[in-house]
Order: sequence, then structure tokens, then C-alpha cells
Amino acid sequence: MGVERRIQVDDAMVSMKGDDAIVDDKIKLVSSYDKQLHMNLGLPDAITAPFLKAGGVGRRMMAAMFWMSSPITRMVFRIVRLLPWWLKHIMTGVAWKLWLTLHQKFPKSLRRGISDSLSIEAHALSNAMWWVSLFPCPVFCARFSLSQLNVNYPPTEDKNTQWIDSVHTSGLRSAYIRLTPPSETSPRVLCWVFGGAFISGDVDGNRGLAERYGRMLGCDAFLVDMRLCPESSVQDPILDLYRGYEWLLQQVPPENIIMLGISSGGGACVRMLQLAAADDATRKEYFGDRTPALPSLPPPAGAILLGPFVDYTQVTGSMEKNAAVDLVVSPGVLETILPMQAQLTGGMDKLRLCSPVYQSMKGLCPLFISVSEHECLIDEDTQLARSAVAAGVDVVLSTKPYMCHVYQLLACFLPEARDEEARICEWVKARSIIWA
Repeated sequence: MGVERRIQVDDAMVSMKGDDAIVDDKIKLVSSYDKQLHMNLGLPDAITAPFLKAGGVGRRMMAAMFWMSSPITRMVFRIVRLLPWWLKHIMTGVAWKLWLTLHQKFPKSLRRGISDSLSIEAHALSNAMWWVSLFPCPVFCARFSLSQLNVNYPPTEDKNTQWIDSVHTSGLRSAYIRLTPPSETSPRVLCWVFGGAFISGDVDGNRGLAERYGRMLGCDAFLVDMRLCPESSVQDPILDLYRGYEWLLQQVPPENIIMLGISSGGGACVRMLQLAAADDATRKEYFGDRTPALPSLPPPAGAILLGPFVDYTQVTGSMEKNAAVDLVVSPGVLETILPMQAQLTGGMDKLRLCSPVYQSMKGLCPLFISVSEHECLIDEDTQLARSAVAAGVDVVLSTKPYMCHVYQLLACFLPEARDEEARICEWVKARSIIWA
């Protein structure tokens, strides 16, 4: 190609000339870590296998117990939703400090994270979260869990937030959080796209996180509201994001915008930007009769993708293998999502059309892809990086071993996540003088 591209491998920046060498080395690097893993809190396979394998006796028993207690679970969820953010934040903080203090007194032999190299905080979090993998994760549980992200970073008063009702879809309310001085007539804006495998996630539950990043970057934050599946199909939230980005471009120029997408939100960012750069026929093929002709849109200054979900056609090798160690994309999550693939995209014939990893990367903005080497989406994210580099896109693939999916959102707990936050902010500030 003649144009130098960069792929970030752990702490090193490595130059690359449009071939697959460095990304392929990354895949080999992932494999080299496997021998160090401590699976399932170090418990013997004979004990854990019946509870983790599909159809196992223990797994069926845990599922039965879960569904029998689901009315109580739903009641508890409703009560928790009513509690103020500040109270939930204090309760969570106190519980975490006690749990971490206990782990700091444990001998190393009782620290049960998947690698000895992890921080004590990561060991403590693993010991708490691993048990979730024993249970199902139906849609109502996923929606509750992601609605509570503000527990870690409560949003400030609503006086900073302008709620924007969609003129196209009833019930959607995006949020613009003003964090810069009112004198800034053309502020920089972080366009935040929530995740949740398209079945969960919401604007209100992400406000605190978006505000945290906005303050670190010295910019405003815009959280786009999107419809959820299975009530809608994947094309609908992509359309909502398209219109949200179009609205934002009416407020500020594209070079003032950085996008940040989480998991399925990262996939939504990529697919929306592909469609924004495509011709009318391509947009019509994707959206069908959902909308009249949409205009092409200029790309933003860059896009941050946290563990983007970009391949809806298959169960990748890392998805099959790493569910055993990924504390977020657990077997219960896969049991919910995988049978819904065709329903989410509107039919088996549309799986590839909806998957960003198989579409043209031409004209995309610079990408910062942040992913764990031991999460379920590492395979498709390295493929995304490879395809984008081949299309001439500036890409940074930033990875850490032994972390769970979207670990970057756990900076309140993990020093590893705080390190990645710093990398992300450095990358954003290097985009242009506007963001410096």
C-alpha cells in the first residue's frame, strides 16, 4: 500500500505496511498466554463442568432454581431501580472496600483470577463475578444490569443535561450533557453509543460514564438513544444512531466529534459510519423501507470501539473458547443471544449484511479498538482491525490479556482499566489540535 499504518500491541507501537503480519502475530500472542490460565477459580473440571456445559445436570438445576425465583428477582430489581444513585454508589463502594480488604489478606494461593499477573483488584472482582456464569441471563436481567452502570459513576444534577426527544421515533430521548463553558459556541463532543448486545442498555444508565469521559477529555457528551431488540431489529438502532449523528452534525462540525461505542454500540458505530460513507443504493439495501433516502454524512475525528460486536454470522473460536473465562460474556449471555441471531437481524439472509466486519471500510475515520485478549470478541475485533488497515484506515488495536469484555468501564475497580482509559485519552488528544 505504501502508507504506513500502526497497530498497537500491548504497550508497544508497531509499524505496519498494509499486510497482516502484525495482526497475525497478535493472534499467536493470544495463544501463548493460554498455558497460564487458572480456570474456574481453580476448581477441578469434574466439579465445574456439569454447571458450565450446555445441558449439564448442574446447569439445568441452576436454571430451574433461577426461573423459580425470578418473580422475587424482578421485585428486587424494581426496588433497586427506585433507590437514588448516590445511595447505590455509597453501598457499592463500601461493599467493594470490604471485599478488597478481605482479599488483600488472602495468601496468593487463594487469589482466583485467571492469571497470577493480575492486580489484586482483578482477583477480587473475578471471585465475585465468576458465580454469575452459573446462571441464565435472560433479557430482563441484562436490561437491569446495564441500567445500573451509573452506580459506579453517578451523574451530576440534571441541570447539565438537555433531553432531546426524537422527531422520528416516539419514546426515544437522547441526552446532551453540557460540560464545557457556555461561551464555547462550537464545543468538542463525545458521541456515546451504549452497548448491550442490542437487547439491553439505555441512555440514563450510561450518563455517569459518559460524563466521566467527557470531563477527562474536556468536552461535552451526547448519548444517542436507540431502540432495543427483539422488539426491533438491528437495522432500527442503527437508523436511530444515524439520525442522532446527523442531528449532532447540525450542532458542531465533524472534526469536533469523537465517537465512543461499547460492545454492540461499537458495532453500531462502525456500521453507521460505513453507511454514512456509502452510496444511496447501499443505504437503501440496508434500511429497506424503514426510512426515505438518507444523506451521506462526513466522518468524525475518530471512533473509540470498546470490545466492538461486529460479526453476527458465526460463533467464532474465541467466543466458543473464552466464554469460560470472560466474566461478562458468560455462557448464560451466549445462551440468550445466539439463538436470537436471525430474529435480531430480520432473517438468516441478513446476518452478513448487518455485520460490520464484512462491509467496506473505505472512508472510515481513525479507529481505536480496545479489546481484551481473553474475551469472547477478540477474534472478530482483530479481523476488524485487519480489514480496516487493508482499506487504508488508521487503526490502533490496543489489547490487554486476562481481562473480561468491556473491562474498560470498570476503572472504579481495576487499575488495568484505568491504564486503558489513559491510553484512550492520549489517542483522542492526538487526533488534531482541536482535541489536544
